[in-house]
Amino acid sequence: MRKKILNGVFTGLVILYFSYCVYFLFTVRERHQWDFQMQYSSAKVFAEGENPYNIGVINEYTGNALWYAYPPATLWFYRIFTLFEYDTAYTLFLSLKVAVIIGLVLLWQKRFITKSASALFYLFILLVFNSAVFLDMRAGNINMLEQLMLWLGFYFFLERRRLLFCLFILLASTFKMTPAVFLVLLFTTEDKKKYLYFFGSCAVFAVYLLAQYILQPEMLTEFLKGAQTTLTEWGIIAPSTVGVLKDLSDVLNKNTGITISKSVQFGVFCVIAAVILFISAKAYLKLKSLKTEDREKMIVFLACLVYALLHLRMKDYAYVLLIVPSYYIITRASFSKVFPLLFFISVLAAAHLTLPGLRIIYAIMWAYYPLLVTYIIWTLYINEIFTLAKQPAAADAAINPEPI
Repeated sequence: MRKKILNGVFTGLVILYFSYCVYFLFTVRERHQWDFQMQYSSAKVFAEGENPYNIGVINEYTGNALWYAYPPATLWFYRIFTLFEYDTAYTLFLSLKVAVIIGLVLLWQKRFITKSASALFYLFILLVFNSAVFLDMRAGNINMLEQLMLWLGFYFFLERRRLLFCLFILLASTFKMTPAVFLVLLFTTEDKKKYLYFFGSCAVFAVYLLAQYILQPEMLTEFLKGAQTTLTEWGIIAPSTVGVLKDLSDVLNKNTGITISKSVQFGVFCVIAAVILFISAKAYLKLKSLKTEDREKMIVFLACLVYALLHLRMKDYAYVLLIVPSYYIITRASFSKVFPLLFFISVLAAAHLTLPGLRIIYAIMWAYYPLLVTYIIWTLYINEIFTLAKQPAAADAAINPEPI
């Protein structure tokens, strides 16, 4: 009973803080949702018959260097918001994102972490991957809607409803296209129609792009050209494998004068990608031979991890994709002893924390980080000692049971 009360209080506190985060974004709107501001302006430009892929035109509307980076057909989604003044559109879009986040959490609880859902899970969602959920809300990106489509797709994959799986993966791919790679999950099934579903989905996606080329050839061409120039972000705002290789190359050049060309960097990335794919394939084959209840779920989670590791432009907010796979694995019984440490490592934030109100707490935490680590190690020791102390008692009880 006491545990339920504590869980309820803790859940209430996390929800209360999330509400404050939403309130913060609603009130300090001039500094947030810059992606949506650009996309709203792009839709305005498009409605007026001008080219939203012209950076100069967009800059006149927004005053920043961002440009529209999605296929032309997606402009019709943002045109819905241009029916309203920007302040109203801002409120509507942010409200939509909040609703999507709530829907995602409910979906995750229903199908993906049913045995582990607790108040701790809500805190994990809010803090993990440098607060990826809040980063997404702050940026005003379409990522969260994409995530909802992806996870609905995964839900139907686990329910063996392949047609709906394909539909939602394709919907998730309409803006950024790369989520279409998850269609390869079809090849992990024994479904006799998997090739039909896969190649049929590829054909539908090709028609989606071809129709845009026929109707708006110049805009689609400019979109494809622009897409090739987006791989210019790395570090904390785009922590990708390609990015870390670029940063390591820069450090090496600065300290030794040795220059590593982009082609060599890409070659190293290809080697890393091959190793990741090889090891993941071996793990998949091992997993497929097991009789575990969560086999298909773990295959989906493994695919998410490989996708994140190999994505050429894995933005900070895109790590929302890994929230459930991460929580699932650290709450497995195999890691129960080190769960506190794994949880703590997972929710550590970067130096430029974005969550409102928590910056001072993290500033103190980093100042006393060695002490905090000491407390964690001490806690693990205490836990281990008490666990060991209980084992002989349990064994004695089994040998010499108390009289009833």
